[in-house]
Amino acid sequence: MPESHAAASGTRESVFYARTSIGGMLRARTFWEQRPLHPVARLLLLLAVAVLLCIAIGFIVASGKFTRFDLLALAFYLGLSAFAWHPLTAAFIVMLICSVGVMFTGSGGDLLELAIALCLVAATCVPWVVVAHAALLGVLTTYIAVYETTLTQGGVFGVVGIAVIALFVGLAFRLVAAREMTLLAERERAVKDIEAIARESQERIADELHDGIAHDLTLVLFHARALPRQPDDAARQVSLTTIEHSAEQALHSIQSLLSLMRDPTPESPESHSTRYGGNLVTAVLALGNLLEDAGISTHVGVPSTQHSVGPTNEQVLIETAIEAITNIIKHAPKSQSASIDVHEHDDDVELVVTNVAPSTPTRHASSGGGRGLHRVRQRLSQNNGQLEVDKTANGWTLRATVPTITRPDN
Repeated sequence: MPESHAAASGTRESVFYARTSIGGMLRARTFWEQRPLHPVARLLLLLAVAVLLCIAIGFIVASGKFTRFDLLALAFYLGLSAFAWHPLTAAFIVMLICSVGVMFTGSGGDLLELAIALCLVAATCVPWVVVAHAALLGVLTTYIAVYETTLTQGGVFGVVGIAVIALFVGLAFRLVAAREMTLLAERERAVKDIEAIARESQERIADELHDGIAHDLTLVLFHARALPRQPDDAARQVSLTTIEHSAEQALHSIQSLLSLMRDPTPESPESHSTRYGGNLVTAVLALGNLLEDAGISTHVGVPSTQHSVGPTNEQVLIETAIEAITNIIKHAPKSQSASIDVHEHDDDVELVVTNVAPSTPTRHASSGGGRGLHRVRQRLSQNNGQLEVDKTANGWTLRATVPTITRPDN
């Protein structure tokens, strides 16, 4: 794994542990957002409500009469079931029913039910609803203790104890649900990171194939086809030398590609990163010689002074020049002339490659629709550069620019 990915992975790991710790989750805003019940808890709640309803209906049938206590009990159980779908609505229904039961019947059972319901409120509702539920429970408990005699001695402490236990149980359910959601989000993020790493490795391999091996094999194929038609021994020797050198370079690129596939680390050798020594002037002169050896009269213009462009942008310009020359040899091998010029301006360095062909260039060569120029455009864009490919009356022109290094004022 590249160092950047390893560092990012270490940072994400520390952030993950901070988020999934109890303290970290309690401080997170998302932890206190309203959330639905966990599917398992929802099923258990509905089963419990169904059992309670059956028991209540059984008592009503056995007694042969239907009282207001039975009505409040049935309404309370239905209110509890609403937590499975609309927790906020269910919380207010439960608070309303229990308040009516306590105020108009003086029932301590309604008080206990309100205390137990705090578990569901704490597990699903926002903090202010939890606080409102607890405050209402405190007010009703005080009312029962002062004005009613339904609570036995020490009953207040029992209600308070049940309420505290219910609160912690509800928070525990919320913690489990929040942690599960965090784990799912981290899993999704990890899958995306792995996919991004895989795409990056695929792009590196594809770039290695295109920028290195394809360029060298194009030269081998061109000179191999031209070799039988060479007019003299000197021209044949140039083609043989080019074929031998390009074949060796292609073999080196294949070895580099195999190393990249076996061990995709920054230390793995990459042929395109060391091609032409990473020097733009050297690359332009060498590419001009390649066109000359291919029988295309080529003008090369480079700045007399050292250009002020960063190594990354310089490498991108080298790759751009390689792609342009490869396209000329591949798609316009009968070009009458070509030119490779490097211009340095105040704010950017410009690479201009042109060719003059006896016939209109092919669409692929002039439009920049292939993978090579598409990737070059991406690289230039990533480094604040730009690429222009224009079709002319008798050839095509490629113009690539990258920004220069900003030097601090003395």
